[in-house]
Amino acid sequence: MKKEIIVALKEKISRQNWESWFLDFDIREIKDKHVIFEVGNIFIKDRLEKKFNKIISKIVKDILGKDSTFEITYKEVKNVKSEAGPLIKKRPLLITPLNPKYTFENLVVGEFNKFAYNVFIEASKKPGFYNPIFLYSGVGLGKTHLAQALGNYLLESNPDMKVAYLTSEEFMNEMFSAIKNGNIEDFREKYRKKADILIIDDIQFLIGIKSAQTELFHTFNTIHEAGKQIIICSDRTPQELKDFHSRMISRFQMGLLVKIEKPNKEDLFKIGKKICQMKHIEIEDKIIDYISNVYDNPRLIHGAILKLIAYKNLYGKLNLSIAESILTNVSKPPKSFEQRLLEILADIFDCSPEDIISSKRTKNISYARKVGMYYAVKKLNLSTRDVGTIFKKSHSSVVQNVKQVEKLINDGNIIVKNYLKQIDKTSKTFAHGESM
Repeated sequence: MKKEIIVALKEKISRQNWESWFLDFDIREIKDKHVIFEVGNIFIKDRLEKKFNKIISKIVKDILGKDSTFEITYKEVKNVKSEAGPLIKKRPLLITPLNPKYTFENLVVGEFNKFAYNVFIEASKKPGFYNPIFLYSGVGLGKTHLAQALGNYLLESNPDMKVAYLTSEEFMNEMFSAIKNGNIEDFREKYRKKADILIIDDIQFLIGIKSAQTELFHTFNTIHEAGKQIIICSDRTPQELKDFHSRMISRFQMGLLVKIEKPNKEDLFKIGKKICQMKHIEIEDKIIDYISNVYDNPRLIHGAILKLIAYKNLYGKLNLSIAESILTNVSKPPKSFEQRLLEILADIFDCSPEDIISSKRTKNISYARKVGMYYAVKKLNLSTRDVGTIFKKSHSSVVQNVKQVEKLINDGNIIVKNYLKQIDKTSKTFAHGESM
C-alpha cells in the first residue's frame, strides 16, 4: 500500500517538483485509513502542506477510500509531543524558503571553490567564529548554493536555530512595507532580535539606496554585537560597492572575505556530470565535455543541459552532433524542438503554429497555448523564461497559464489530461518515425 501511494504521487507531480521537495518523502505509518508521511525538516513540511495538499489528499482518498486522512511530520520531532505549542516554538524563521536541493553534499568542490567550501563548513560547525563572511564571485558560480546549503545544514542539525535568508531586494521591500504600514519596530525585532543567523544575498542591489543601507547597518551591528553569524553575498568586492556608506563597507571588510574563482574545464565537466545525476538523465561524456568547453559558468552549463534534456524528452534521442547544433546554431537542425512542439500543438488543437504565438484568444488557440506552456515547463523541464521566448509571451503570462493548467489537473479535468497524453504520444511518434 505504501509503495502504491508513493508511485501514484510520483506520477502526478512533475519531476522538477519531485526532485526539489520529495526526495526524502516517505510513509512512516498507515493505520485505520490514516497516513503519516515523513519528511526531512519543517520547512519542507510547510511547503508540501501549502502547495501539494490537494494532490496528496486526492491520492490518499483514491487508494484508501474517501474517509481516509493524512498528516505530514518531520524527522526532528519524532520524540517531541505533537501538541501545537511546542511545534510552533520550534518553527525556524524562514524569510525566503530555503531550497532543499542546495546542500553541501551535492555541491561540486574543486580548486575554484575549495576555500569557500571549507569556510562555510567551518561556519556550519561554529557559527559566529568567522564573522561576518563576505562571499563574492562572478555571476552563476555558486554563491547562493553555498549560502543556502549553510542555512539548510543549520536547520537540519538544530531545529531551534532561526535562520533568516533573503536577498537585499527582499530586505528593502519588506522594510518599505513596514514603514508604510507602521510596523517598522516589528521588522527590526524580526531581524535584529529573533534571527540567529542572517544571510543577505545580492547585496549589490542596495547600491544607491541609502535608507535601506542605513537600516541594514544598524541590523548588522545589533546581530554582530550579539555574536550571531552574518553572511553577505555579492557579485563584487566591498571596495567595488560604489555609493555604499563607507561605514557599511568597513563592516564588510572587518570579517573574512571569501572569493569563488572561475572554475576550470575539469571542474565544469564535474559540474555537468553532477547536474545530469541530479536530473536522473544520461548524457554521453563527450557531450558534457563539449558543453564544458563552450561554457565557462556553472549556471550556463545548467541551462544548456536543461535544453538538451528537453530535446531528448521530446525527440527520444541525442548525440554530439545534435547537441552542437542546438547549443551553437552552427548547423541548425531541420526543425528546432521549439518549432516541433508548436507543430504538435497546432495539429492537436486544429490551428497553426503562428496562431499559437499570436495574440489571438479564440478557445482552441488559447487552450493550445496554455497546455503547451504547461507541457514545456513540467514535462520538458524548460524555464518559464525560455517558454516565454518560444510562445512569444511574457514570463508572468507563462507562470499564470501554467498555474491555470495545474489547477485544472488538480481538480481532475479529464480533457486537459487527455491533451497532455496526446502531446506525449505525438512527440514519441515524431521522435521515432521521422528523421532529424
